[in-house]
Amino acid sequence: MKKLLVLMLALLVSGALSAQGSKGAINRNSSLAFHAGPSFPMGVYSSSMPSTDEAGYAKTGINISMNYEYRFRNNAGIGGTVFYNQHSTRDMVLTFDFGEGTDTVTMTMDNWKMYGIALGPILNFVPAKNLTAGVHIMGGIANVQMPAFYYDNEEAVKSDWGISPVVQGGLSLKLDAGNQVFFFVNGEYQYLRPVFNMFDIWADESDKGYQKISVVNVTAGIGFRF
Repeated sequence: MKKLLVLMLALLVSGALSAQGSKGAINRNSSLAFHAGPSFPMGVYSSSMPSTDEAGYAKTGINISMNYEYRFRNNAGIGGTVFYNQHSTRDMVLTFDFGEGTDTVTMTMDNWKMYGIALGPILNFVPAKNLTAGVHIMGGIANVQMPAFYYDNEEAVKSDWGISPVVQGGLSLKLDAGNQVFFFVNGEYQYLRPVFNMFDIWADESDKGYQKISVVNVTAGIGFRF
């Protein structure tokens, strides 16, 4: 997965560089944007209820992305993104009823981490002077790290990496700050569902685990036209 990500990243950058004319003329049909911001977990991914299937215990995290876009028409193009997300977690609190009373067990977890790449079409329109809006929907692949679980500072369930398809869509804004430079704002919904091998150290058993990951990323940064 890491080799694939590096290869696709190289293709995105080389695609941007090759968009320059052979005589150095600027082809403004290509653009590259770097942006970052908060990543808000949604649905079961943000749930901290042990009774909820696939509760993720995720807190608000961070998204860092690089987007490349090539416009083959004034209002249509194709884009690619390389992204990294990280979310810290809430404690897992389990309550056991023994009939004569209850006992509470608290488990802590590492962070959720994921990185990947997605590609797809982009539709652009110009709502105001020096402002371009783009609607995109993309699909791709990601590598997701499930956090390890700890009880009383001892590891109870090992961390694992799982492959997942990625579907994301949203709206971006480009505000021109010159002939080549623009400010970039992006909001998008992102969905993943990785599969993990969950190994219980105490029971010495492993089982497949699934996690629905839904997040809304709100980011801002700077971009360059080529």
